[in-house]
Order: sequence, then structure tokens, then C-alpha cells
Amino acid sequence: MADTQELVEALKRSEHRYRNIFQAMSVAFWELDFFPVGDILRDLRKQGVTDFAAHMAAHPEVVRQMMRATRIVDINDQVMAMLGRGDRAEMLVNLEDYWPQSSTPVYAASVVAAVTGQPNYSTETKVRAMDGREIDVLFTACFPPDTMNKGTLLVGVIDISERLKAEALLAQVQAEFAHAARISMLGELTASIAHEVNQPLAAIAASAAAGRRWLDRDEPDLEEVKTLVARIARDADRAAQIIGRVRDMAMRRAPEPRPLSLNGLVEEAVVFLRHEIQGHEVTLTLDLANGLPPVMADRTQLQQVVVNLAVNALQAMGQGGELVLATTPTDGGVRLTVSDTGPGIAPDDLGKLFASFYTTKDGGMGMGLPICQTIVESYGGTISAANSEAGAVFTVILPSTVQRVA
Repeated sequence: MADTQELVEALKRSEHRYRNIFQAMSVAFWELDFFPVGDILRDLRKQGVTDFAAHMAAHPEVVRQMMRATRIVDINDQVMAMLGRGDRAEMLVNLEDYWPQSSTPVYAASVVAAVTGQPNYSTETKVRAMDGREIDVLFTACFPPDTMNKGTLLVGVIDISERLKAEALLAQVQAEFAHAARISMLGELTASIAHEVNQPLAAIAASAAAGRRWLDRDEPDLEEVKTLVARIARDADRAAQIIGRVRDMAMRRAPEPRPLSLNGLVEEAVVFLRHEIQGHEVTLTLDLANGLPPVMADRTQLQQVVVNLAVNALQAMGQGGELVLATTPTDGGVRLTVSDTGPGIAPDDLGKLFASFYTTKDGGMGMGLPICQTIVESYGGTISAANSEAGAVFTVILPSTVQRVA
């Protein structure tokens, strides 16, 4: 009898310690009765369902049913502070009220993780407070076998709203810097842009003058005039495309990632650089591999990277030399190299090139390469600099996407 009493007292002390820890934790914790979900899963298996993940993706109403069947046994004070309104009993219902529709796949994934023997599951999602607010959280659940066998589950959520706000603000600041750098770069390319626009405008003026002469003849040649009008339309479209590209580079807007052809983007960037290349008396070599997979990126941002690296190479060479823009496939992605035959990069500068405000140019801002690095890394890529036997070479590697560019 004494031994039994001691066991009861030990169990009470253990329970007391657990409750103290449960309430003292800085993370919001739910203790859940998960057992009824097991009954639902067993019924699904009897119906012939073998792939729970696919079935729940096709039938989200089943997931919501599981949420309603998941009873909240207890919550700690952090849950009350984050999601409640002061009445603990009111919150000990089922889990569905706390899960917005957008978070349904997360609950489904946690169920799949539990029944497939994974030790835990964690991801970012949203939960809903009792006043209807949706809160960004890090959701985590552990599945120790001893508690899972009893149908008991402990899940935690950490409010990450402030972190996400900070990340959004940082992205906005980076976008502002990138925009400022594009405007600065367009200023450096004013002569090239003016030259590119003037070419089709001059052709339009010449075609219009010729057309007028054909119309002023005693017997107007309408076929010649039709040809000239078509030429005017073509040159006007060419001028509009050039102005459109400049406008896109100058606009301040949110990035719009989509599948892009890296080769096509390099060829577009060369339009900005053609007059600049001629002015530096540099030979341009394009070595673009065929059949490259597309990359997922914003066109304007990635074009900014290509133009910036090419302009840096032209300025490093001064007058004369060769600029090589090459693309090649790599494991899981594509590689762009921008090579020059300039003096190369000083050993002391190699490790500092991508540091903010570090520059090797007189009057440079030191923001071009750091912004290129931010853009490339935001799409899961890498950028590096090195010296070759001929000069300097910058290498950009970007992951590919399974989608195809039309």
C-alpha cells in the first residue's frame, strides 16, 4: 500500500513539473487529443485510400473534418496572449477555428508526417486568433511514439510577424537601392541609349522624305510608298522597344519573377551596350549555349546584373580588348560568365568586391556589385569573381526551372 501511495505522489510531482514547464515556456503550446484523427485515417484506409497526402490534397474537406475531430486538451498562457480573449474554457474546443483555409495544407502535411513515422514537422504558416486576425507563425509538432500511441500530441507556434515585417522592409530597402543603381547606370549609358534611339528615328525621317518625293512625282509610285510606310512602321516599333526597355529599367516596381531565357536576356542587354562597346573599341563575343533551361527571375533585375557586369568590364579595359559573354549549362541550372582582357582584379580587392560601398573606381558608389549579389542570391544563385589568364571573369550561376520558355 505504501509503495502504491509513493507511486501516486511521484506521478503527481511529475505532472506538477510538466504543468509548470508547460505554462512557463515562451512558446505558445497546444496539448491535443489526436486520437479521433486516427479513427478517420483507419476509415479512409478501409475505403482503399493508400496515399493519404494525395487524398487530402484532393479532398480538403477531409482535412477540415480532422481539424474538427482534434480536441484541444490544454493551452499555455502564451496561446492565451497570442490568440485568446481571456476565457481559457472558451478556447478548449477543436482546432479548426484556429486554422484559416490557406493553412489547410500545413495541417494535412503534419498528419502525413505523424502517420509516416517522421519524428517532427515544422513550417511557416498562419493561424487565426479568436478575434479573426491571422498571424504569421512558425508551426512545429513532435511525434514521440509513446505519446502518439496514446493519441496525445503537443504542438507549438511562435509568432514571426515582426520578423516577416523586418524582412519585407529589408526587401523594400534593397529594391530601392537596386532602383537607384539602375538609374545611375542608365545615366552612364545615356550616349548609348541616345544613339540607339536616334538610329530608327533617323531612318523614319529618311523614309518619310523619300515617300514624299515618290508622292510628288507626276505619276506617284504607290508601291514604293507602301514599302516605305512599312519600313517606317518597323523602325517606329524598334524605337518604341528601345524606349520601353529604358522605361522598364527606370521604373520603380515590385519584382515579378517568371521563367526567362538567359540567352535572350543577354542578347537584349547587348542592345544597351552596343554603342558603349563601339566607343571603347572593344570586340564583343557572344558564346551562348543552345538548349539552356529557363531560369526563374525578374527580367529587369537580371538584365541589371548582366549590364552592370558588362559595363564594369568595359570600364576596366578602357580602350581596346575583348568582352566575352558566355552561357553554359550546369548541374541543376545555368552559368553566365562575363570575361574581359583588362588588367584583372588586384589580389587585395578580390575578397572585398561584393562588400557594400567598396569601390575600385574613382567616384564609384560601391553599390553595383553588392546589388548584383543580392539579386542573384534572391533567386537561389551565386556570383563570384576571379582572374583568368586574359583578365577578369565574373561567374553567375542560377538554378533552372522545370517550366519552359515559349
